[in-house]
Amino acid sequence: MKFLLAIVAYLVIGLVLGGGIRLTAKGEPWLLIVGFLAYAAAFAKRGCLPTNSY
Repeated sequence: MKFLLAIVAYLVIGLVLGGGIRLTAKGEPWLLIVGFLAYAAAFAKRGCLPTNSY
């Protein structure tokens, strides 16, 4: 189940970043900036930060 949720999350962030690229081409980069910050925060939290060793 976690694998399917990971696929859904990856598709959602891909759609947000893709939409952000389309809006940036029209001169509105706000969605791309928000999408990138969300992706970077999720990557930092799940991929880079150490887990608690309790």
